[in-house]
Amino acid sequence: MKFSDILKSASSNLMRNKGRTILTIIAIFIGAFTISLTTGVNIGVNDYIDKQVNNVGADSQIIIQPKVSGSFGEDGEPQKYDADKKTSTMSQMKQLDSNDIEKIKKIKGINKVSPLKSFTINYISGVNKEKYVFSASETVDDLKIDLETGKEINQKSSDFEVNLAPEYVKALGFKSKKEAIGKNIKIAVSSSVTQKETILEAKIVGIRNASLIQGGMSILNSALVNEITKINEEGLPESMTGQYGAVIGEMNKDVTADEIKDVKERLDKAGYAGQTVEDQIGMIRNVINAITSVLTMFGAIALLAASFGIINTLYMSVQERTREIGLMKAMGLGSGKVFTIFSVEAALIGFLGSLLGILGAIGAGALINQIAADSFLKSLTGFTLIQFSPTSSAVIILVIMGIAFLAGTLPARRAAKLDPIESLRYE
Repeated sequence: MKFSDILKSASSNLMRNKGRTILTIIAIFIGAFTISLTTGVNIGVNDYIDKQVNNVGADSQIIIQPKVSGSFGEDGEPQKYDADKKTSTMSQMKQLDSNDIEKIKKIKGINKVSPLKSFTINYISGVNKEKYVFSASETVDDLKIDLETGKEINQKSSDFEVNLAPEYVKALGFKSKKEAIGKNIKIAVSSSVTQKETILEAKIVGIRNASLIQGGMSILNSALVNEITKINEEGLPESMTGQYGAVIGEMNKDVTADEIKDVKERLDKAGYAGQTVEDQIGMIRNVINAITSVLTMFGAIALLAASFGIINTLYMSVQERTREIGLMKAMGLGSGKVFTIFSVEAALIGFLGSLLGILGAIGAGALINQIAADSFLKSLTGFTLIQFSPTSSAVIILVIMGIAFLAGTLPARRAAKLDPIESLRYE
């Protein structure tokens, strides 16, 4: 008997009692549907988090700051005041300068160091002349900015360019995001010493997607940041210029977790603290994974219940087909073939239930995504709540078929062990 014959036999046998088979498939469908949907949520949310992480920094980049000491030491006792450090009510913080940058460059594992400049903008205004408080930051090389429309700022250009946060589009008087592309905005900047105000003009080259991590934050190119910093520092003593709260350290593109850990330890010994973007966002990712794992457990419970349904279905099938099994064995069909027939029936139930569950989850996911995009996720453009991947779907089908196969081994063994003479006498 060929495998194709076994498959045909298994399919026809399942249809002998359609009601019982359909109920068992529905039980598997519920488990597969739940697991597929929660897996889709996990993929969708983590994909969005990855986009947000790429907005802040690449995997090979590490944010380096001076070590921050709180009000209490490791022994829990209050720390003595250090006059060499600028203090706040929360911590004592030292700024980085060119000497620190040179020191960091020599640390093994750090290939390049880019300072993050601190700057102050008074306000911005657009076509309607209204003035608004403006939050902006610079970017670093190889950083992928998640844009809804337009293009990324050109770091090598001498022109002043902006990737504008979407919250500012209507506020600045633009009817749409596409209309804002190519238009100029005015940026008011002052010297921290003389308070002399200078108006700069910058072109909007792109509109960012809404961000959970950097909500309301626009991105400026290097030429614009350098000009703003220059104006901010006019009149300052030389000793107070060229200071940075943090720098970005570039590591190898294929850096491993162990290598990042080693770099952090070397930075710590040198008096600095290193933190990757993944460190900053890791807690959010862990919470999402924990929630979806709990939801997946409900699907697993449904599959466990469905497994008993498979056992019951096949036991009943063995009982009903006892004489038929005896006849097949009397005609020379081996116990192994009988075992295979019933095992294939179990796996087939698992396949049909899981396939329908995944298709149902894809349909429900499309509907939920549409509702979410029009309601509670409307402001988060680029966020697809539920996503499905062929790999995860294939894994779900194979795992459920495996569970169904294992559930079917008990009745399959019973069928294989039946004595052909006794089976033919069975009434």
